[in-house]
Amino acid sequence: MLMYKEITNQTERIEHFEMPKEKETIWMFYQSPEEMKQDDILEQLNLHPLAKAAFLHFSEHPQLNVYANHAVVSTFYLGTKNYEPIRLNLLIGHNYLIVMSEHEISFREQLVQDFTNNPEHMKHVSYMLYYLMKDIVSSYLEVVDQLSDEFLELEKSVFIDPQKREIGRDVYRWKTRLHKLRQYVEAEESIIQKMGHEDFEYANEESGFYFKDLLSSFSRVTSAFDSFKENLKGILDLQMSLKSDHMNRIMKTLTLVSAVFIPLTFIAGLYGMNFEYIPELKWRYGYFYVLTLCFILPLVIMSYFKKKKWW
Repeated sequence: MLMYKEITNQTERIEHFEMPKEKETIWMFYQSPEEMKQDDILEQLNLHPLAKAAFLHFSEHPQLNVYANHAVVSTFYLGTKNYEPIRLNLLIGHNYLIVMSEHEISFREQLVQDFTNNPEHMKHVSYMLYYLMKDIVSSYLEVVDQLSDEFLELEKSVFIDPQKREIGRDVYRWKTRLHKLRQYVEAEESIIQKMGHEDFEYANEESGFYFKDLLSSFSRVTSAFDSFKENLKGILDLQMSLKSDHMNRIMKTLTLVSAVFIPLTFIAGLYGMNFEYIPELKWRYGYFYVLTLCFILPLVIMSYFKKKKWW
């Protein structure tokens, strides 16, 4: 892919891997295991069997393992479309960095452009490692920003229609997905910490400061995922609260209707009794009196509810 020569301070493209000489560093990026195997790269390296096995097989979680003369890193790049991670394996030597991804990935050409325009970024293997991890961290930060927008829209939908059953399902799906992503984030943070530690033999003193700065940026991702979990809980609580408030309004209306019709039912029941002697039945305007009372009573009750702000 690219070779850096310290003597000329220039980078040049190479088609196939070859062992770098003194004051040379090489960066290779294969976008599939098949592409890497075509180059017969592992035959040229004196790899420990465990290091070879770790590099050839993609891990389920990010991790960093150090072997004799090599280190193997399994890291994840997050896409913003479906938030599914793309797994990458890094083989780190003292003067070369070999990257292999599951499938085609977008930021490879950006790295090529960066290393071509800034050859000093390939001066040491730790610098190459830093700029690669910087792009990976950027992918996590982009996902954090996108997730913030997603949850904001979800919260708005609760206010628009708190009765939607899909909101509860969406919250559950997001909680499940966030739990899985949070595991990746925690492991990635551990990897960056190890890369910036002074005991990591493939980092020099200067690159350690870069990795500490990168870790500081990544801490935003960690805290964001923790807050997302609380946000989802808050959205669910908000929906339950709005549903409860809606139910209370319904109960208020039903209570008012009951309060209005209870006295009317009493009046109708009282004068509907089949006793032979009921004095009001012989009143000339008794019917109109009762009818007027039936109109006045609801108005009085409704005014009382309004005054008390019960309705």
